[in-house]
Amino acid sequence: MKVKDYSYETFPRYTVNIDGALELKGNKENLRCRMKDVEYQKGCMIRFLFPNTILDEERKYPLVIHVQGSGWYKQDMNDHIFDFMPIVKAGYVYAIIEYHGAPEYKYPTQVDDVIKAIEYLKENYQNYPIDFKHVFLSGDSSGGHIALLVALQERYNFKGIIDLYGVTNFMTFNNWYSKYDWHEERNVTDFLGSLDIELLMKASPMTYLKENMSLPPFLILHGDKDHVVPITQSIELYEKLKEYHYDVIFGRVHDADHGRSIFYNEDVYQTIIAFLDKHQ
Repeated sequence: MKVKDYSYETFPRYTVNIDGALELKGNKENLRCRMKDVEYQKGCMIRFLFPNTILDEERKYPLVIHVQGSGWYKQDMNDHIFDFMPIVKAGYVYAIIEYHGAPEYKYPTQVDDVIKAIEYLKENYQNYPIDFKHVFLSGDSSGGHIALLVALQERYNFKGIIDLYGVTNFMTFNNWYSKYDWHEERNVTDFLGSLDIELLMKASPMTYLKENMSLPPFLILHGDKDHVVPITQSIELYEKLKEYHYDVIFGRVHDADHGRSIFYNEDVYQTIIAFLDKHQ
């Protein structure tokens, strides 16, 4: 038998009893997650995570541009595919940005790469299920650091900024416990080229935060047992944003280390989704 002019809604459902079969419910509103990689410049890709449903192939979704952390070295672009899936299934596109890694490429290459990726998305969003009127910027760890440097340049009208345990101030990094002394760590030197004080300040997002800037709302999340980036880095940013009367939410994730499974849990997902839903 043949059905002409097939669509999902008009195609007949098989309703004849099947002896002994389990009868399971399908969910026509359920979103699944699919992935697509696009090279936005030579050697660097955007890894898209798209929501997808059978009923609405033409739907456009708000976009979260996420800068993948890596200690500024070459990124593992598979690191957050599953971490962000619950947010994608809530109806958001993730565009995970790859940048050129240290030590071959030094600051500000990584900042410039993210700006190039954003420009690519601005020029090509029509090719993807993206509503570019609703764009957020996010980043974790070193990616959070780069995302903050981009956000505080005020070049783009983001709906919100999500900082996940990012570095905010090299000058105060050693003010709380960490297994690293960043005056001695090789990856900071590999990233910056030196530990010159002026360079450390120039590469610190806190340097750029001023009063009366045109900034979107911030969501900052950090584990209180982070052994890599001290939670005080996020607290410093949070308190300064509050002092300047910006819209900011800080979430302390109890017992969470630097990301990982304790951090990426239902409370964190619901907090991020609520922030995105409120400000999209």
